[in-house]
Formats: sequence, C-alpha cells, structure tokens
Amino acid sequence: MEAGRGVVEAAFAVLDQVRVQEPARLLDLAAATGIPRPTVHRLLGQLLAVGAVRRDGRKYWLGASLLTGGGQLERQVRAAATRPLAELAARTGAGVTLGLNIGGRSVYLQMIDAHEPLGVTAQPGEPVESGTAQLEALTAGDFRPYIDAGRVVRGLTCVAMPIPLPGTGTAAITAMARSPHPSPTLLNATRQTAARVADRLGALEVR
Repeated sequence: MEAGRGVVEAAFAVLDQVRVQEPARLLDLAAATGIPRPTVHRLLGQLLAVGAVRRDGRKYWLGASLLTGGGQLERQVRAAATRPLAELAARTGAGVTLGLNIGGRSVYLQMIDAHEPLGVTAQPGEPVESGTAQLEALTAGDFRPYIDAGRVVRGLTCVAMPIPLPGTGTAAITAMARSPHPSPTLLNATRQTAARVADRLGALEVR
C-alpha cells in the first residue's frame, strides 16, 4: 500500500474502481489504484464479507449493500420479508426469491430453494436476469402479478409480485415451481405474501 494511505481510503479507492470497471479484475484494480495486488486481494475479501462487492470467478461487481443506497433499504426489506418468504416456501414447496430495484439497478437480495431443488441460483447482489418475471415486476411500474410459464427455463413456472416502496424503489417476491403453469394456490400465496411484506414495510417506515 502507498505510504500514508489509510485502509479506509484504500478500500474506497478499490470500490470506486470496481464501480468504474464493473466487472473488474484484481489485476486491473491494482493497476488503476496503485495498490499492491496482495493488498487489493485482502481488501476485496473484507468487502465481500460485508456485501459491498460480489465475485463471480475472477471478476468483481458492486454488491447489494452499495447498489441499494448504502444498505439501509436493503436491510429493512430483508427484515420485513425474511419470515413471510420462509413461510411461503414452506407452504407451497416452491423456490422463492426477493429482489430490489433502486437507482435503476435490479438485484437479488435472498433466495430459498424449493423442497426439490430447481437447479437455479440467485446470489445476494447478483443482477436479476433479463426476460424474467421478477425483472418485469421490478421495473414495469404496474403493481400486478407477472408470470413466466417456461419462457426462461423450460418446465419452470414463476410468479412475481411487485411491492411498491417509498420514492422510486420497488421490491418483488417470486415463487418458482416445476410446472407448465402456476397453480391458483401458488398465485394466491405469492400475492398474500407480497401484501404481508408491504404491511411490514409500512410498520418499519421505509425511507
């Protein structure tokens, strides 16, 4: 590390370059910041631990805690949704995900796999895939259910329900099951869960 450069300053320098280069490689981050590669690697490990960055192979992206305005909104949405999501998964046997859109970025916050694993993953901070029901729910601005019946993954049906947040943010809950079409039970349970989370967020005074 450069003489006189503090750890916090170095971490912010690395984060700034992750933002600029996204996806960023360790070698390029070290070159852009002038910080030795071992130090950059150590800083990235610490940033990964707190959700400020995420890694896919050898490349790094900003994590959910930064994409969601410093993490406050993310924490409040997670707190409101954790129990309802677990109960939705237990009640239906479906896989469920929680997503958030703020500042034009749509990312996953949480995933609970189905009772019989679906073979899909959604890591916290990972961008929501284009063409999915969840991305439509997060970005369309129309607060109704969005359905994908095998369009993205053959044999997999998804029901996504948006949850409006104060300002311009939107959260969404998605339930996924191996079926050609969503059952009325899955659709109704997803709607009810979204309503519960919206009520809990109101109680938490999201801002």
